Amino acid sequence: MVIAYKEIVLRDYQQEDIRAFDQEAFVQKKMKKLSLIQDDQTFRWGFEIDTKQGVHIGSLNCYLNDKEYDWKSKADGGCLHTLGIDISESAYWYKGLGTQAFVAFIKYCLSHGIHDLYTETWSGNGPMIRMAEKIGFEVCQRTANVITLNGQCYDSLAFKLNKDKFYDYLNKAQG
Repeated sequence: MVIAYKEIVLRDYQQEDIRAFDQEAFVQKKMKKLSLIQDDQTFRWGFEIDTKQGVHIGSLNCYLNDKEYDWKSKADGGCLHTLGIDISESAYWYKGLGTQAFVAFIKYCLSHGIHDLYTETWSGNGPMIRMAEKIGFEVCQRTANVITLNGQCYDSLAFKLNKDKFYDYLNKAQG
C-alpha cells in the first residue's frame, strides 16, 4: 500500500529497507514484519516514510495503550490507538515532513473508523509538542518527572486528537 501526501509517501515495509549493517536479530524482526503485510484492505499498524523523491527518512506506527497510557496488546485490554513517529534522517528534520506524515497517517486511521487517536512524548521534545498541538492534539495527561536526561527531569505527556481542530488545520493547510 502507498499513500502519497504533499511531499511524502507512506508505504509498506520492503525487504530493501534492511540495510547490510543491521544486526541479525534486527533483520529477523524486520523479516517478520514483512511477513505480516497483507492485502490493501487490511489496516496497517505502521508505514515507512519516504520523500516524493524516494529517500527513506523514517517510519510511523500505531500501537495500543490502556487507559493509564501503558502499552498493551488488544488481548491485554489495549484500547487507545496511539501514534508514534521517527524521522531518523536528521537532514530531513524541521522541514515539515514529519507533520505531513503524521497528518497522512491520521487521515488513514480516521478513514478506517479509528476516531480516538492519541500520541505521546516527553516535555523536552519541543518539536514533537509543537507539531502535535499545531495539527490538533491536546494534552490529556501529564505525569511529572518520569524521564531523566543529563540530570534534568522531564514530564511524560499524552495527547488526544481534537478532530475539530484537526479538520481546521487541514482546511487552513489547503487554503
